Amino acid sequence: MASMSAPELTPPPACSNCGAPLYGKYCHACGQPVEGLVRHFGSVLGDVMDSVLNIDARIVHTLLPLYLRPGKLTLDYLAGKRARYVTPFRLVFFLAIIAIFAIQLMLRTGAQHLVHFQTPPIAGVSISSAPVTGEQDTHFSDGDIRFNGKIVWNRQSKPWRADWLPGFANDWLNDSIEHARRNLHHMNSGNAAEAKATAQHLMGGMFAVAPQVLFMLLPVFALLLKLFYVFKRRLYMEHLIVAMHSHAFIMLSLLVLVALDLLRGWLAPHVAALGVLLGLLHAAAWIWLLVYLFLMQKRVYRQGVFMTTLKFCCVGICYSMLVATGMAFALLLSLGST
Repeated sequence: MASMSAPELTPPPACSNCGAPLYGKYCHACGQPVEGLVRHFGSVLGDVMDSVLNIDARIVHTLLPLYLRPGKLTLDYLAGKRARYVTPFRLVFFLAIIAIFAIQLMLRTGAQHLVHFQTPPIAGVSISSAPVTGEQDTHFSDGDIRFNGKIVWNRQSKPWRADWLPGFANDWLNDSIEHARRNLHHMNSGNAAEAKATAQHLMGGMFAVAPQVLFMLLPVFALLLKLFYVFKRRLYMEHLIVAMHSHAFIMLSLLVLVALDLLRGWLAPHVAALGVLLGLLHAAAWIWLLVYLFLMQKRVYRQGVFMTTLKFCCVGICYSMLVATGMAFALLLSLGST
């Protein structure tokens, strides 16, 4: 009886760099990856997103509980269940980038309602889309900035100079002051079109940097939580996880609000009923933002309704003041831009 011959084994592929046998996606000898850049662009783009932002299929498992289940991501992360979700920092960073582009899209599509409000006057200037009174501007005309009838700044004859700053920095500051003077003059000059365009520019610049302001305030918010929950004896990094998930939810809420605004602007002129429905959804999204943050704080820190409400209000007031300061600074930067 003839003996059965053993099946021939196919040798594993060899590394293109060092010739060692390959048993996975990377060579165990030299570390070179099997796949290079010469492949489908979609595959390369997926690798870039996974390497830079760690955004892959886990984003689907992350966004739904992030928006609909207050505190779940934070509690799972602190309990060690992390493999299923996008990491907190990359999540908030990814959503901040998307929110920046979404707000820019909303501003460029002509969201006029952003400037339909009245702000406190600054040296006779009111940032509003309402027609201006037609009064002659005496504060920011003719290239001067005047207060009490005296010229305090002029780009050519009376620029602002600091000896401890290099020349280019002084030039940049004076250019910014000139842009601010021109914008303020346009809003006070009596030209309704210029006033409206300038107001839209200022409000657009302020709202466009809202995600950056929130992102920069992340560590400060975590510090507030550490101070108000000092007796919980939690590490600062635990509070930072809470802060990152809270801000990721705020970024996602901004995306929802922007999407509803865009849909209302596109559909409401054609179907009135849809405009009413989208308006109700818009209001519900704002209410859910506050309710979510309250429920998240209660579930993560496990305190009663009274203490959670008290601390939620205190943290909210302190943080709102910080955000208002950041947005005011953003408004000043927008005022000094072209």
